[in-house]
Amino acid sequence: MTIVKDYHVNIYYSERDQGYVADIPDLDLYSKPSKTAAEALADIEQAKEQWLASATDEQRLIPEPTYHSDTYNRARVTEPKQQTEAKPLGADQPSYEKDLEYIKKRIAAHECILFLGSAIHAPPPPELTQYSYPPEKAPPVGSQLSKILAEKCEYPSADWWNLQRVSQYYETETRSRFRLVEEITNAVHVNREPSPILRMLADLEFPIVITTNYDHLYEKALEAKAKAENLTTPYQVGVYNPNITNKTETVDCPRNPDPKQPYLLKIHGDVDTPESIVLTDEDYIQFVLRMSDKPPYHPFGNNVLAHLMKWPTLFVGYSLMDYNLRLLFKTLRWKLDAARIPPNYSVDKKPDVLIRDVWENQRRYVSFIVLNLWDCIPRLHADLGKVFKP
Repeated sequence: MTIVKDYHVNIYYSERDQGYVADIPDLDLYSKPSKTAAEALADIEQAKEQWLASATDEQRLIPEPTYHSDTYNRARVTEPKQQTEAKPLGADQPSYEKDLEYIKKRIAAHECILFLGSAIHAPPPPELTQYSYPPEKAPPVGSQLSKILAEKCEYPSADWWNLQRVSQYYETETRSRFRLVEEITNAVHVNREPSPILRMLADLEFPIVITTNYDHLYEKALEAKAKAENLTTPYQVGVYNPNITNKTETVDCPRNPDPKQPYLLKIHGDVDTPESIVLTDEDYIQFVLRMSDKPPYHPFGNNVLAHLMKWPTLFVGYSLMDYNLRLLFKTLRWKLDAARIPPNYSVDKKPDVLIRDVWENQRRYVSFIVLNLWDCIPRLHADLGKVFKP
């Protein structure tokens, strides 16, 4: 039997949801908005028990508690600060400086691919008052989207955090793919705005950007940048097509992509193209099947694949706990010897211990930059001579 200590719970009032919300960062769980903090706490405790029970039944990995609020690390005002001597770097204190320097050089040379996930929309920590990103402008992150759908369709099972199954149930109950995509569009796209982090990434001019996000927020950031620089065409875009009823050639990037007109590949679809959305279990099965297609129908164009084989990739807004992301990564690289794979980096403040051991230490697929997005991206932006304009 696995014994897990209790997890840290955050409770806060959400202006966007007009109620108290509780979350467990280690499990990426959120409560539904409640009238009182006590109700939010009771809801998140019930969600935690359901999550742990489901994980145990399905023999999934149960993470150890690792999250600690910064509050625990702050000295009390009544206690004088102790001057501590810096510890020398050792095997248990990895340095990311060399990795960050390498990433900066490749970004500056426009030879780095950006891979964007939904956690890129996470709000800034409250202590970073220089950044303004109102909660009502941010799309739902992590299990929040799944919870929204689960409540809309009264999802009956304990695994309400499982977006693929919840969305499949929603589509079955409503008998309408249109209504499912409409709910997704309302949640992630309508009245949303790009975060300061997205705007900084757009400013770094990655020539190729691959994303599993359905929204247009990175496009908005690119459009704002193009307008400020008097550019007429801010980006090129390729959108995944399931190719169920008709074969459509994939829109590829140029052989030499232009960082001033980056190529954006939306491999899980776009809200403006409802048939492209990869969301349910069946959608993911079809996507995996499509990965075996030959050019020019493969979801990734030949030029994109060629650049993936020679440029490093920076994953931002992802957790490699995501099975589908790991499957995609291995599908793209499974025929290559490790010596021919460029370095890949994942900005992840809390990488899973087992996945980190396998993917970083054993197979050396990915190097983890164990930093908060709001620490890492502004630093890259500033170090590359960019100035953020609120």
